[in-house]
Amino acid sequence: MQRLILIRHGETDSNRDGRIQGFRDSRLSELGREQAERLRVRLDHERIDVVYSSPATRAVETGHIAVGHRFVIETREALREINLGVWEGAKVSELKRRLPSETDLWFRKPSRVRIEGAEPLRSFRQRVTRALSHIRRSHETESIIVFAHGGVICAYLTSLLGLKLDDLWRFKILNGSVSAVVFPNGDPRIELLNDTSHLSDAFGSKR
Repeated sequence: MQRLILIRHGETDSNRDGRIQGFRDSRLSELGREQAERLRVRLDHERIDVVYSSPATRAVETGHIAVGHRFVIETREALREINLGVWEGAKVSELKRRLPSETDLWFRKPSRVRIEGAEPLRSFRQRVTRALSHIRRSHETESIIVFAHGGVICAYLTSLLGLKLDDLWRFKILNGSVSAVVFPNGDPRIELLNDTSHLSDAFGSKR
């Protein structure tokens, strides 16, 4: 039976500081590398057939630490995080102060927010869903790991479960967490969601 394991990258300095990353590239923080090491121990016990990743450094770095000693990691451009235009690099606390209405709406009804230079939410979900559907078709009976981003995982889960675009943030996906979907008879079943049992005390200050 096909199994899709979705892993959010480890913490970065931007995560720690509460900054929006999106398309911006970033490396893992010291804590992020520790989270990736914890993933390595956990995944040593998992059946894995193929591994994919977003090309963002933080995702690739997490994958290399966690499974790079066992697998070649294939990157897919379509697995990048959503591009958030002029919001990228800003602290969320800063945006809440400067743009309180827009920021509040982003977390409640994100499809209604227009951010200068940003990728439309519908287009983002479509590219993520197409990419993961293509990966699944290429490995119909295999166990697949994908190292990606919180927004990517949330977007795919909403699509898979038939939820609305505005349900994007109904899932809490922490750095270094593991989510998994199995497909008995091709139907999706959520097996794990935001599992961080392997991280123990390796959490950032903002959970």
